[in-house]
Amino acid sequence: MAQLVGAVGMSHSSLITTDDPELWRRHEQVDRTNPYLRDRAGNPVTFAELEQANGDRYAQQASLEHLGEQARATRAALDRLKEDVAALEPDVFVVVGDDQLELHDLDCMPALAVFYGDEVRMAKRLRFAAYESVLGDVSPMMHGYAMGTGQVFPGHPRLALHVIRTLVDRSFDVTALAEIGDPERAGVGHAFGVVETQLMEPGSVPLVPVYLNGYFPPNQVPVPRAWDLGLALRAAVDSYAEELRVVLVASGGLSHFSTDEELDSRVLAACRSRDEEALRGLPPGLLNGGSSEIRNWIAIAAAADGLAVAWDEYLPVYRSPAGTGVGLAFALWR
Repeated sequence: MAQLVGAVGMSHSSLITTDDPELWRRHEQVDRTNPYLRDRAGNPVTFAELEQANGDRYAQQASLEHLGEQARATRAALDRLKEDVAALEPDVFVVVGDDQLELHDLDCMPALAVFYGDEVRMAKRLRFAAYESVLGDVSPMMHGYAMGTGQVFPGHPRLALHVIRTLVDRSFDVTALAEIGDPERAGVGHAFGVVETQLMEPGSVPLVPVYLNGYFPPNQVPVPRAWDLGLALRAAVDSYAEELRVVLVASGGLSHFSTDEELDSRVLAACRSRDEEALRGLPPGLLNGGSSEIRNWIAIAAAADGLAVAWDEYLPVYRSPAGTGVGLAFALWR
């Protein structure tokens, strides 16, 4: 039988792909035109409105010196995750992440999908057009996400098909993906490529991508349903007949693109205690835009029954004095 030997929560912000604090700081220019900004009540907001509300409240946190310290701490956390995950000796990663117009488009955005192909072919197309126009060379980000060159990593179709069947049996409506299609137009995106580059030697461990849409309305997965998904994924692992050492990964989060330390603290505390009521009860209005990826953590916390959070690291990043940024978080269950 398969065994869940560990689980990981990891932010996949573009900030984790570079340790250059100057590049971290320049992300403010991207934030200025970001259509997904929300205030801490979950209301849509513009950068100008955040500037008016906050002034230079976060100027110290957005300084190059402070961002440099956070960049080094981020790299240390990722290195620790990679080392600890290697010690688990995984045979396969099952990754819960989202798609941001890399494999899917808005003309067909599934609420929930599982890829069961033999090959996980990474996206070539540039989802960072807005970044490139402001930041210049984005090749470090593309490399950090294993995107842009059409890299191919192994899938695990047998386990993926079992996951699909288990989810269907548990009344989930699942989009089943066997092939990528035209590799020049689409491919697996950053939420999954970051696992290849940050948690293992790329291509050394098969990958099962599980797509959970929280980003794009109108079919965002309800917050309580993310918990149910985690329970179903755990049932799929526990009932799989082949001997496999499985590691589950929540890719994304926490709060962004306006850093919300209070929300992130609630999420991490609930993950540590596997507090179902607290996680299922998170207000959906707070889980939009980038913060929608907190759903992925909810799913993994649900699946991690019998495991404990061995450690976590949290870095509230403010890349502008107005308060835009991301709550970078990393955690290991074992």
